[in-house]
Amino acid sequence: MNLFQENYEDKKPLAYKLRPQKLEDFVGQEKLLGKEGIITKLIQNSSLTNSIFYGPPGCGKSSLGEIISNTLDCNFEKLNATVASVSDIREVVERAKKNIEYYNKKTILFLDEIHRFNKNQQDALLSYCEDGTIILIGATTENPYYNINNALLSRVMIFEFKALTRENINILIEKALKHLSIDMEEEIREIIVDISQGDSRIALNYVELYYNVYKQISYEEVINLFKERKVSFHKKEDKYDIISALIKSIRGSDPDSAIYWLARLLDGGEDPRYIARRIFIEASEDIGMANSEALLIANATMNASEKIGMPEIRIILAHAVIYLAISTKSNSAYLAINNALNDIKSGEIQEVPKNIRHDNINYKYPHDYSENFIKQKYMEKKKKYYKPGNNKNEKLIAEKLNKLWND
Repeated sequence: MNLFQENYEDKKPLAYKLRPQKLEDFVGQEKLLGKEGIITKLIQNSSLTNSIFYGPPGCGKSSLGEIISNTLDCNFEKLNATVASVSDIREVVERAKKNIEYYNKKTILFLDEIHRFNKNQQDALLSYCEDGTIILIGATTENPYYNINNALLSRVMIFEFKALTRENINILIEKALKHLSIDMEEEIREIIVDISQGDSRIALNYVELYYNVYKQISYEEVINLFKERKVSFHKKEDKYDIISALIKSIRGSDPDSAIYWLARLLDGGEDPRYIARRIFIEASEDIGMANSEALLIANATMNASEKIGMPEIRIILAHAVIYLAISTKSNSAYLAINNALNDIKSGEIQEVPKNIRHDNINYKYPHDYSENFIKQKYMEKKKKYYKPGNNKNEKLIAEKLNKLWND
């Protein structure tokens, strides 16, 4: 060990020092990491496969990576996608190949912030994940279905981590106080739990702040200091409750409430890109065929959120939220795909009719007929999934479909 290594260890934040070293020390994520949790079983059986750990900050994704490195008899490599390059991946791969050849050992690559990798960087991982050269474990705070390309998604298992509960945070605070050999008043502890919003790192950082100041200032000053920080976060509700309130206000055609909840999210520090993605989904889920222009507005907003940050993006988000809130509503597209998927899941699997198979010469090309339409079979058993809503646009659609298929 370096002579000065102990100095580095002393300077590390409390949150880093208290990272769990084995599964038994892990707090939270009971469904994944409890005694019957799927990841627990995979680790115990040494059968972990390419995976992505997805969840909010401070929920234990990186800590689990450390535990895996300590538990499995594998070579362990760690990269952060914010600074790593394709050449870094190649170096890891070369070491992984040598470990297989010389020691018959697998290599786990823990790639933090994997959503930061662009398409080319993600593509560089594909063949090595597929042929077993490396076992990839990616960690991300962003929804992988939006930020990871489909080719890589098809090669990984996705495990969703949840924000820690108040009980989880209290357990971590207790561990921290024991480590520091100090006590803490219940009022301050509750404030820290409120501020943390399920993020272990925030909670432990505030315990460390308390440790650094509690002997230097009065109890009243400590309370005021922490209350100020509580107000600055002011997100006592879960962010998912607030985004739910925003979406439901849009669905309910209440632009004023929708704008308020948007402001709460922005003032609380929420990533505008996350808000924009939820608005994009809402444009199809609840406005849909009643006003397809809403999808264009939402798409423009999402694109803008990738290029424009706060404070300017607040105006574009407000524009989209108000437009969607006052728009005519329809959930016909949402219901149509859900009903079709439910039929398929229940075993209703139809064969493709012979007349529209790729090699059938009897297919009737609609553009060869009047009004670019000709009746023919497109399903063996015709079933109505799309049911136009009761609004101006979809009434016209219903008339058109009725004329084409029922005349």
